[in-house]
Amino acid sequence: MTAVVGILNKHAIAIAADSAVTIGGNGGKKIFNKANKVFSLSKQHPVGIMIYNSASFMTTPWETIIKVYRKQLGSTSFPTLKEYKQNFITFLRAKSFYTDTVMQTVFLENFATDILNSVIYDITSQNKGLIENPSAESRAQLLAIFEEQIDNLIITWGSHTEFCPEFEDYTIELFTTYSNEIFDRINQTRFAANGIVISAGLLVKIKQAVYYIIRAKEELSNFTGLIFTGFGEDEIYPQLIPINISIVIDNRLRFYVNESRAASISNHNNGAVCPFAQTDVIDTILTGIDPSLDNIYLNNFDALFKKYNQAIIDSIGDTNPLLIDQIQNLDTTIIVNEFSALNQQIKQENHIIPLMNAVSNLAKEDLSEMAESLIYLTYLKRRITFAEESVGGPVDVAVISKGDGFVWIKRKHYFRPELNQHFFDNYFKI
Repeated sequence: MTAVVGILNKHAIAIAADSAVTIGGNGGKKIFNKANKVFSLSKQHPVGIMIYNSASFMTTPWETIIKVYRKQLGSTSFPTLKEYKQNFITFLRAKSFYTDTVMQTVFLENFATDILNSVIYDITSQNKGLIENPSAESRAQLLAIFEEQIDNLIITWGSHTEFCPEFEDYTIELFTTYSNEIFDRINQTRFAANGIVISAGLLVKIKQAVYYIIRAKEELSNFTGLIFTGFGEDEIYPQLIPINISIVIDNRLRFYVNESRAASISNHNNGAVCPFAQTDVIDTILTGIDPSLDNIYLNNFDALFKKYNQAIIDSIGDTNPLLIDQIQNLDTTIIVNEFSALNQQIKQENHIIPLMNAVSNLAKEDLSEMAESLIYLTYLKRRITFAEESVGGPVDVAVISKGDGFVWIKRKHYFRPELNQHFFDNYFKI
């Protein structure tokens, strides 16, 4: 895991990230504290990029991809940050060596298998009695539950109306033709090899469920967050555009712009704080309350309200069945939502707006200090509690401004700078 943040105002944007990366294996998980997550996207223009979640794209490290793109970009610039983002996507689509046809089928098989494993895990954890007493009848029951869960996935994801751009016109027929051999292989390795016989109809449903999930904008499967930030040639205020990107399927790049997390400084918006990945500590500072604690308060209020209604029913007894029925049918969600809205208004007025007003007036030095501090506080919380220390290592900090471009404030090196002057001499050579 990781923590990254961008803080914007009319002067500049400060970006910061920790260095922790979590690697999973058969023996468990291990955390390394040397990962690079902040990069300049151009050596000559005020644009940068941050990454979080997966550090690789189809097995290729994002650091390699970004630096190859930066070399190809050279001195080219674009009027807007959005066009830098589009050009980067075009670059990814053009470089087929990142996503050859064999790797596409491997990653689709892994994607589908992860979905099935998640469903199977839920079923086995909730039906231990059937697992512990295997029989033809229990296996039939488990298979029926499995099919019901697949039906639920189809209903849930089939109702989505927001799709990844390159999958909007991707039909189930095209997907079926492309993936038939892949799902036949999954059927053999995941089911038949374990003595489980699934019907042709259920296999069709599995394909349909995976198809719907692949098309949808979602954050449940493994993805990389790429955060483009800085200034286009025609932009005088900084912008921040995050995209979620995962794999290539049937020569279609699975990505989408995370519009809800984007930020744009303008004459109507003077400041913004944009945290990504592990955001709990930064959200606490922004809103004045830990998000998990906020949810606990809301759930407790809901439970207490229902308990209060029950106390009224108990006090009425059998004297007024009609009134009891009316109380039992009260929709408490309206009151709970109103309570939540009032809390949100208090957070806005007392914490978020005052903080944004302060951010809008920070100088470059203060922006960078704030960005670094937010990442450090996220690390510190994990360091002094029993939570996994999934945020840590040196904090890389940079400031991007229209006049000065991309400026490193703090940056770790895997080498000693004084022994590698040639690296700095060659840095700006195209």
